[in-house]
Amino acid sequence: MTERENLFRPIHKGIRAMIYELGRRVQVTDFTDTTESNAIARQLQHGLNSAVSNCILCLLHAHSRHEEVEIFAPLRRLDSDVVEAIMVEHAEVVRRILGVTKTCDELLAQSGLGRRIEIGDRLNLETNDLFAFYLQHMNNEEATLVPILWEHFSDDDLRAMRRQFHSSLPPARLEEWMRWTLPALNSHELLQWFQSLRLDGPPELFETMVRLAGETVDPSRWEDVKGRLGS
Repeated sequence: MTERENLFRPIHKGIRAMIYELGRRVQVTDFTDTTESNAIARQLQHGLNSAVSNCILCLLHAHSRHEEVEIFAPLRRLDSDVVEAIMVEHAEVVRRILGVTKTCDELLAQSGLGRRIEIGDRLNLETNDLFAFYLQHMNNEEATLVPILWEHFSDDDLRAMRRQFHSSLPPARLEEWMRWTLPALNSHELLQWFQSLRLDGPPELFETMVRLAGETVDPSRWEDVKGRLGS
């Protein structure tokens, strides 16, 4: 594993953790239980266009938009073909997200148990298709875009891009991302991430992330990282 700054790895690990957990929840949902299944449907699709939401699909949609603005723009002049290929994948992600949200609407409007089971089965298939595509998409981004970033930008440049990403997010949205991302990192990655964040500033963001790590990361692992970090 290289010590270079990697803009994709931390957030992608958080998204993978999010996908694994939501996939597990969807497949164990009892769609004859209206309360239980309506709750998972609302979590999937509530407030797709809202600025801050704990809706998983909203976060996936927002992540794609932030990549396009903060990362793809400087890359487009270096390798437009690669960026355009990734943008095609982003469009497909959005299409699949909207398909899942429509199925959630169908479920929420349906009261018949047999029909709810049928829609629930379809929702399982559609979310699995979306998540499988998204996982492959993130692999493609890391395989194709990270080498271009490393070739053309210094670690200071990459940290500046990350600062811009952090500053562009409402604090509540950033915290939502980090609650998934921090516990998804291994000890070495956590150490690297906090060391870079300490260099980036501002200090209050570093302290906020320390607090979130204390709330979300396995306690024994976090104590080890804190000791090595000197925090």
